[in-house]
Amino acid sequence: MRAKIAILVMTLGLAGAVAVLASAQPSANGLPRYTNGYKKWTKLNRKPITTPGAHTGIKNVYASKRKKGRKYPNGTVVLKTIARPGEKGLPFQVAVMRKVKGVWRWVEYERSGSRYRVFAKGQVCVSCHMQAKANDWVFTKR
Repeated sequence: MRAKIAILVMTLGLAGAVAVLASAQPSANGLPRYTNGYKKWTKLNRKPITTPGAHTGIKNVYASKRKKGRKYPNGTVVLKTIARPGEKGLPFQVAVMRKVKGVWRWVEYERSGSRYRVFAKGQVCVSCHMQAKANDWVFTKR
């Protein structure tokens, strides 16, 4: 009986691990699968943001979940598209924040052809986002 329970627990654990890995796997365009469908998420800016900054270009910001009080819940993904003025099609950069166990993780992607590759991540993003700490590290407010 204990052996059957151990096998069941191992099987469920393995299935969970596979699900976690699958969610972080890149999609066909190189962005993580957990960003799929972002255009249907809540848009945080009413009109495109054009002010210069770390991400210069025409920006739109989307959140997969709404804030609960003053903070975003775990599992929230905030995605910013950065397009060049006058350019159609895919944005040339995509910045992604993902909240895991109460901590934001940052990765910025840059497009090369029709695929994205990691351009920057981690501390370089944190050093700038410190300025937005009072807004749960997110600059764009709804």
